[in-house]
Amino acid sequence: MADGALDILGWIARAVGLFYLAGGLLTLRAGRMEAFLDTAISRVSGEPADRAERLRGWSMMIIGALTAISGLLLLLLREAALYAFLANAAWQGAYLLWARQALPPGNPLAAAGRRRTTNAFLVWLAMTALVALLFEQGMLT
Repeated sequence: MADGALDILGWIARAVGLFYLAGGLLTLRAGRMEAFLDTAISRVSGEPADRAERLRGWSMMIIGALTAISGLLLLLLREAALYAFLANAAWQGAYLLWARQALPPGNPLAAAGRRRTTNAFLVWLAMTALVALLFEQGMLT
């Protein structure tokens, strides 16, 4: 690739990294809030929290953390970004396969949310391919 194209690709990668760093932190915060609310509702009701919902909350926090870490590493153009993106892709894919059975959408709003989550996963896979290209081009240190 020409040097100019590599420079542009590097700045695009940094912008994507910043986006995912911010998005990951927001997702991590939302996951923490959901886990807190599940615990609070369980204590008030006197019934144990639903296991699938607890796993959903934990998965949200793990995905948020992996997304933030991936974004930070990409923002810094670090080689480890590739491995973080791949780990997150694997976790997200496993979560979506599990959620299909354990947490089927119960209403149109939940179904729309699942479609958005699946679409975000597909975009994540495309960005993972971009990070792999950066790695292959030697742009990650």
